[in-house]
Amino acid sequence: MYKTSTEIKVGLFVLAALLVTGWMAVRLGGFKGYDTGYYQLEAVFDQVSGLKSGVTVEVAGISVGRVGEISLRDDRAHVTMYILNGVTLPSDTRALIKAQGILGDKYVELQPGTAGEGPLRSGETISNTASGEDLTALLQKLSSVADDLKILTSSLTSDGGGQELREIMDNVREMTANMNQLVKDNGPGLTEALASLDRVSKNLESITERVATGQGTLGQLIYDDSVANELRGSLASIRDVTQKISSGQGTLGRLVNDSGTADRIDQALDSVNEYLEKGDEIMIALDFRADYMTRYNFLKGGAGVRIYTSPDRYYLLGVTADYFGSYERIDFTGAGGTFTEEARNRSKLKINAQIAQRYYDFVVRGGIIESGAGIGVDYLLFDDDLTLTLEAFSGDFDHNPHLRAMVTWRFWKFLYVSAGYDDFISDLHRDSPFIGLGFWFTDDDLKLLLSGAGSFLTN
Repeated sequence: MYKTSTEIKVGLFVLAALLVTGWMAVRLGGFKGYDTGYYQLEAVFDQVSGLKSGVTVEVAGISVGRVGEISLRDDRAHVTMYILNGVTLPSDTRALIKAQGILGDKYVELQPGTAGEGPLRSGETISNTASGEDLTALLQKLSSVADDLKILTSSLTSDGGGQELREIMDNVREMTANMNQLVKDNGPGLTEALASLDRVSKNLESITERVATGQGTLGQLIYDDSVANELRGSLASIRDVTQKISSGQGTLGRLVNDSGTADRIDQALDSVNEYLEKGDEIMIALDFRADYMTRYNFLKGGAGVRIYTSPDRYYLLGVTADYFGSYERIDFTGAGGTFTEEARNRSKLKINAQIAQRYYDFVVRGGIIESGAGIGVDYLLFDDDLTLTLEAFSGDFDHNPHLRAMVTWRFWKFLYVSAGYDDFISDLHRDSPFIGLGFWFTDDDLKLLLSGAGSFLTN
């Protein structure tokens, strides 16, 4: 009688799973936002010139999240930020846009307010914001200061400037004499106070004489032409630099006036930022688990790494080792002809290499599962803390496919428990219920744990 081969069975099963996956993609569509490791905040700014999606959000110089969408609503810029779940911010937190150096990238800095205030929750808006000044405004202020300095210097070095200063000193001496007469007329009550004023006047007269003789910085400025010439030369140099910038000469002038140069610099910076942002968007998660197979009283261990290239797509690589190991077909020739038997290799590790795509609350995986071609579907509930899983992959030769169903509950950020039924259609009687425990860490979690450990050891 004709018997359907295992390869045809597995092929039909994978084809059916792919059809179901395609139907789900058409029905559901779209993607979910950032992983549950983040919560969302929004800030409103008057202007966000130079700010790009994907740049970091920092608190006290430490990255705590990334900038998401930037949109214009009601003539103001609305910036969506994704903050790590472990970072708690008071409700009166202030958001500022800053730059790393003169031509550095813009980023968002959060300044926590009062510690006793309630925390900001996901979806809330930060209204206390400030936008940094751009390079053009700073250059305009520098030009204004140079003009004021020029006017002041011209007044001090003009003809008659020293004469006016001497006349002022003469008036001060006359006023001092009148005050002495006032002291004599009004008795000794004012003598002590006016004596102090007289000493001040004498000191001022001494200073005037030094200025009149060209001593000191002010005296040299008034009477020494070389000092005045040096100051005029400095002002002329500043004026020359300002004029060159205004006329578009030099690198800074082209940057300020030539839009083409600025555009090329922006393109180069955008290329660098795009390359760096791709590295920032990648998130790595480590997964270690052990399942206790209750029917056979042994542990089935595994370790894996997930590489998230986006919040809704990741690649899974790992190994699994269990009691049954792997089976191989061995052909040998005996007295009665050619025979085939199964040989088990318990020491051989099983390989996992899958690609996963998320659609709303469903994750569809495909690739190699425990060294066999397979597919898996995960259904996520309760903010991704509860996961229902169904996996199917090719088993040993001439045997039924390997099916596994389980439920996983992440009761803490780093720990989860699982329970399910493994290989429940096995024709070799290798099916078994199981319970398991696992550890889960992302690269950001490892950074926080290592920094906390370092602080603990330091203290």
